[in-house]
Amino acid sequence: MPGGNNNMKKGVTIVEMIVYVAILSLIATAFVTMSINMLSLKSKTVSQQEIGSNLRFISQKINYEIRNAKAISATTATSITLTTVDGSRSPTVFDLSGGDIRMGFGSGGFCPTTSPCVLNSSMVNISTFSVIDMSDAGGNTENVKYVLTGNYINNTGRADFAANGSINSSAEIRSR
Repeated sequence: MPGGNNNMKKGVTIVEMIVYVAILSLIATAFVTMSINMLSLKSKTVSQQEIGSNLRFISQKINYEIRNAKAISATTATSITLTTVDGSRSPTVFDLSGGDIRMGFGSGGFCPTTSPCVLNSSMVNISTFSVIDMSDAGGNTENVKYVLTGNYINNTGRADFAANGSINSSAEIRSR
């Protein structure tokens, strides 16, 4: 009827409501899944950075001390003993003890050989420190090759915190 009153009610049907809820549920599920994955990736990155930075720091410290040493006094399968130019820092010893790489130098001071300092953080366990003396028999070169292997201490038991790493390096005495 022209000019008449249209009494039809406008609203949302049940089918439309179900479609809207389904679409909203899919978007929310995707958002939650993405958030969980991002948090997991962040956890993995943090643990990998911790192990990587610890292994690099220890390697750089060992290399620095070897390069500036006077002589390699002794090596074992898990330790390096250096004679240094500075008598107060001699001997300088690197060793593996209870999951820690320790450095001690001299008989007094900050980190004496009787009470060496731990180089790795409390969140990193060093499982391997294998040392090979690569010096030549004629005494022309003194160098050491070593391998450090460690893992992130995962107290949570969550797989996304599991991380391990390894570094192979060598250094030669240059202050002869």
